Amino acid sequence: MKNSIKLFAMAALLGLGGCHEPDELTPSGVGQGLNSVSAQFATGEYKNDPMAKFTATPTEGQERIVIDIPYYYPENSTNTTSITEMRVTANLDDNCFITPMLGTLDLTQEHWFTLTRADGTKSKFCITGRIKKSDKCEIISFATDEPAIQGVVDNDNNTIALISADDLSSVTAQVSLSPHATISPDPTQVHNYEGEGVKFTVTAHDGQTKRVYTVSKQIPPKIKYGWRSGSEKEIWKNVSLDKLGIVNAKGLNYSLAASGNRLILSTGADKHLFNRATGDYLGKHDMKGVAANGGMTSDDAGNILYATTADPGATFRIYTAASADATPTELLSYTNATGASMGKHISVQGDVKGDAVITAVIYTWNGAVCKFLRWTVTGGVPSTPAMVSVTGAATAGWNGNGHADVEAASTDPAGAYFMTYYASNSLYRIDGASGAVTHRIATSTWGANSNYNCVDVCNFNNATYVAIYTGAHFTYGEFMAYMYDLTTPDQMTGKCDDSPSRVFTSEEYAPTAGVVNAASDVLMVASADGYKMNLYYTDGNTNALVAWEFDCIDK
Repeated sequence: MKNSIKLFAMAALLGLGGCHEPDELTPSGVGQGLNSVSAQFATGEYKNDPMAKFTATPTEGQERIVIDIPYYYPENSTNTTSITEMRVTANLDDNCFITPMLGTLDLTQEHWFTLTRADGTKSKFCITGRIKKSDKCEIISFATDEPAIQGVVDNDNNTIALISADDLSSVTAQVSLSPHATISPDPTQVHNYEGEGVKFTVTAHDGQTKRVYTVSKQIPPKIKYGWRSGSEKEIWKNVSLDKLGIVNAKGLNYSLAASGNRLILSTGADKHLFNRATGDYLGKHDMKGVAANGGMTSDDAGNILYATTADPGATFRIYTAASADATPTELLSYTNATGASMGKHISVQGDVKGDAVITAVIYTWNGAVCKFLRWTVTGGVPSTPAMVSVTGAATAGWNGNGHADVEAASTDPAGAYFMTYYASNSLYRIDGASGAVTHRIATSTWGANSNYNCVDVCNFNNATYVAIYTGAHFTYGEFMAYMYDLTTPDQMTGKCDDSPSRVFTSEEYAPTAGVVNAASDVLMVASADGYKMNLYYTDGNTNALVAWEFDCIDK
């Protein structure tokens, strides 16, 4: 009984304490409350596309918030958008809330909400949408047809320089514009680019926004070293190769070459042409009866090299052509005495009509040593090939399906070479005289889920750039290109995705229909005038064929 009385008394005291009126808690500062409102497609093909998120940022006290939705999505497509089913979200300050709750809205209509801020104050606002035509009106690329000159586009000053000693008084050209923009006069008609040149007016899709460019023959100043930071731009991309009839399948072998205004994509037996300036598909490449089912590349002078594949004992051949219109002729042949297959990847540095170094990797299944053949070309004549056995790389060797590549850094056969392969997924620097690995950039944080199976080297404006592309064996890997400045060997440290020598990483493209065939290629091309460098890469799993541009104009 005494215990019950004590418990009752304690409860009473606690009850009296619980009736105490607490001090009111108020925030030390109250922000705007509503920081942004975003809309995404709630249905259809792009409902889960993280890039398809359109945001309006209201000012404090703004009552009507209009979210602009592009007329076409993706922007470079002809897919007109609908905004009748849009998933709407908001970014709020802490302790703020909206009533009623946001969700899927028809943004052709007005929708009113109440914002309650942290201090308890309320305000009403309206959300609606607007389909808006693009106001972009840039010339992305400009290239003359004959002679083939890639114009140097300066969008800061609205000028395009045609670097040439040729007569440009009667020239046609091809252009790539902001999506759905138009240009006048028509550059495909004959124009005179001598003297003051030609003025072109680019009108955006909205019909109102305009830019006037002057295109003329001139020589702009250069920076002293490498490409200019900020000049990098994705000039065109084609992520629908399957819609062109280029469908990924097991056994295909993707490779790239560039000559003049043409980019050539090979899948092995089939080869396809694209306009380098615009990305337009030009149809299948006519090989004029020459069969070359192996890798393909191009040299510094724009000569195209086509290889055959060769099993042990078969004849390996490389053909060359000065342009995509020329008939390929045999450059060299070799009876494959390596004991393994070859020909899926070839690389070249220099000019095969003058001095060059050609490499072709030898494929074995998880061999203990990585090997490649090297031809030295002097005065247009290739030597007997030398076998180079690489020491100091991962002992697992490379995969036998062709997922490996080696390229010389110069025309000196005893100079440096760069190598990458699956499953080491590293970038190696090799001494050409000994075959020993001297430096290495380790595999990225993705590790074995990567597939670094192609490499290219480009000497541009006093710098040596090395690019690799990672096309994963798995849908959760990487699908992007990396570029490194490896002018100084000691810069080769760290991992592929965090090395201090890394100067560029491209956008990532996800597989479109799962991983079918893990073949890919990367290609860098310096323009003959030395002002621009292009980076191209392709990957069948993403259906991607992508072009980036860099320049060294001193601005």
